[in-house]
Formats: sequence, structure tokens, C-alpha cells
Amino acid sequence: MPTAPAKPRQVFLASLGCAKNLIDSEIMLGRLSSEGWAITTDSRSADAIVVNTCAFIDPAKAESTDTILEYAAAKQPGQKLVVAGCLAQRYGAQLRELVPEIDAIVGTGAFPKLPEIMREVDAGERPFHLEDRDAYTDRLGFLPRVVTTPRATAYLKISEGCNHACAFCIIPTLRGLGKSRTIPSLVEEARALVEQGTKELILIAQDTSDYGRDIGLRDGLARLIEALEAIEGLRWVRILYLYPTSISDALIEAMRASDKVLPYVDMPLQHAHPAVLRAMHRPPQPERYLELFAKLREALPGATLRSTFILGFPGETTEHFHYLLTFLERARLDRVGFFTYSREEGTAAYAASAQAPEKVKKARQAVAREVQRSISNAVNTARRGEHSSVLIEGKRLLAPSALIRQALNSRVASVGRSMREAPEVDGLVYVAGEHEIGQFVDVELAGHTDFDRYAHPLGTNLTEGT
Repeated sequence: MPTAPAKPRQVFLASLGCAKNLIDSEIMLGRLSSEGWAITTDSRSADAIVVNTCAFIDPAKAESTDTILEYAAAKQPGQKLVVAGCLAQRYGAQLRELVPEIDAIVGTGAFPKLPEIMREVDAGERPFHLEDRDAYTDRLGFLPRVVTTPRATAYLKISEGCNHACAFCIIPTLRGLGKSRTIPSLVEEARALVEQGTKELILIAQDTSDYGRDIGLRDGLARLIEALEAIEGLRWVRILYLYPTSISDALIEAMRASDKVLPYVDMPLQHAHPAVLRAMHRPPQPERYLELFAKLREALPGATLRSTFILGFPGETTEHFHYLLTFLERARLDRVGFFTYSREEGTAAYAASAQAPEKVKKARQAVAREVQRSISNAVNTARRGEHSSVLIEGKRLLAPSALIRQALNSRVASVGRSMREAPEVDGLVYVAGEHEIGQFVDVELAGHTDFDRYAHPLGTNLTEGT
């Protein structure tokens, strides 16, 4: 009697933190899948649990630690627990000592070697891999991955690490200096993603506008945009995390000339007052930032401009904060994220004497959010009646608010994003009726809430994104 084929081993992966970390998780799943592992969403039945951690700020470290302890406490006999990512890179030795249930520690430079590491675990070892982040060069090329984002959208990490030394940021310590991938490897991966159904590529890095400098590419991001333009079937290219002083005229022209790059500019400024920017080790040039916004709006008519700011940085005075509020009024940005300063050991700002109380940080965050809410609402109101395309990502039987339900006059609402919304940070567009996931629906915007927008389809016109 023939023997039944062996059941494949199953892996469950919990990915924490940013989209850049998510790509590492997808590569780990891809590497394990290529060696016969099956992916499961049930941690209890998994042969191995991988927790890909974040250690950017205290809340992220706390979430990562809690998640590790949760899976350690629920660990089944014979099950393996692997801790990977930034927390492993930063505190791997302490984690291994304090949580004996952990079978392997995998730092930010070793994650592509996960199948080999699992073989070490099978051999009874307790591997600890915090290799030099530059040593494993294969990670800079095209490594097939299991995409976990909605099927029409995928991230493309164009470089690793960061060349800036911002006083609040631990990333260069965890990820090393900037290491760009080659244009051919990125185009190869982009084509593979499009063949799998991707219609929107989101380019990410710690600083996307710095792409290529370390490998001798002048205007590297502009050249990458030009190379992606030739990929058939790719509808949208969205660029995140541009650094204000690295945005060249060549880059703006490449964005303007592209049929695929969206007029969506995400540019984290972190503050506006020159004194605070100097303390942050950031360019203290708020007037130049305003000039750059004007140049972008001229080159990219109707562009969506987004930024983030840190409130309560050491030494930030009431005067500095009010300067920032005035800057917001002048900039008229479409969307803004506000974060309270997190004191991170190992950063230049950690030892600063003028640390702001938490209640001051939270109060300033609330005021800044209200100022920007008024600005964003005015911008959205002015765009009522705008025609746009929405990439459908899901369906809802009922929209979340009475305002949207009444405005759409529909029991079923589809949800998605237009060119103005990046995943996770910008809200959604609710579209009346039921539409197929992964399709682009042409709509007329009917209104907005503080977080989302809602729209009616223009007839029944659906486009394939070709």
C-alpha cells in the first residue's frame, strides 16, 4: 500500500511595524515556501511561529515584546518560536536570556537565510544570527516573496538602511547605512509582481529620494521611474518617504512626465522651526520647504501633499510650537500625521536635558491635529465633485457612518483608494454599490468625513488598469 505523502510543515508569521518590515516578512515567507513550507493563519497549528519585530519607538518595542511573550506562553510541544527583525537586532542577547522559549534570533541582516536557520533549529541548536547587515548581499537583489497586501497592491523596497543621522532615530543603528538595489533587480521584481496581479506599486525606503547615490547613480530615483514606465499592466506607482533636500528638479520632471507615477508626495518634515530642526539634525529650511511645495503643485497639478511632524522634541518651546502651527496654515498640506517624541536609547537626543512632559506632548498633538483637521476638511470640501479612479480593495454591507450611508443611498459600499490615499495612513474612499476587488472604478466624489471620502460611480465604467 503506497504511503501518503508527508504533510508539509506549516509556518505562522506575525509581522509588526512598518511596510519596510512587511517586505522582509514577505521575503521570509517566500524563502520558506520555496523549501516546501506551507503558510498558515492559525498559530496553534503551526510547526513554527516567526515574529518579525519593530523597535523604532517605545510603543513599537512594547508591542513586539508583548507579542513575543504571547506566543511564548502559548507555545505547543514541538513548536518552534523564531524572533526576527529590529528588536532581535537590538536586544537579541537579552531576549534569548529572558525568554527561553525562543528557539532562534534572526537580525535584520540574516532574515533571507531563514530556511538555513530553521535547519539549525531542527538539529537541536539555538541559533543566534546578527550578521553584519552588509555581508549578506543577496538580500539586495530580487528575492521572490509571498505578497500579503491586497492583491492589486504591493510594496517595492528600493534600498535598505539610511544615510541620515536624525537625532531622534535609531534606524541607522538597526539597519545600517543606505544600500540601494540595482535598477535591473527592481524592474525584475516589479515585472514579477505585475504578472501576479499587482496594479499599484508603492516604492519605499528610509529615504527614497536618496536612492542610487551609494552605487554611483545620479538622479537614481528619476532613472528608476523611467525604467518602471515600460512595464505593461502596471497602472500606478506611488512614492513614499521623500527627503525634502533630496528632491531634485530631475526627480520632479520624471514624476511629471510619467504616466504611472501618481501626483502624491509624501515628505516627512518632522518640524518647521529652524532651531528644532537643527536640534533634530535635519535641514533647518522651512521657507525652502514652502517653495518646494509650490514647485510640486505647479509641476503636478492637483497633487496630494502629505507630511509628518514630531511634537515635544527636547527643547521645543511654546514659541517653536506656534511657529509650526503657522507653518501648517501656510503650507495647506492635504494630510499630516503628528507623533509625540519618543526618547530612544542610542540616539543623539536621548541624553538631552530639556525633555518635555508627556502631558505637554499630548496637548500639543491635540492642538496640531485640530488645526490640520480644519485645513484638510477645507481641501476635501473644495474637491467635492472631482472625478477620480478608485482601486477597489473590499466590500462593506453598510458604510461606517450615518452620513456615508445616507449620502450613498446604498446598502452595499465598496471600499478602496484613489490616487490621494496611501494604504494605512490616509483613510478610504467608499463607493456606492458592489464592485469587484482589484478593479478601478471611475467615480465622482460626493463628500467626506474627517478620515474618509465617499463617491458615486460614473455610470458602470470599470477599467482593468491596463
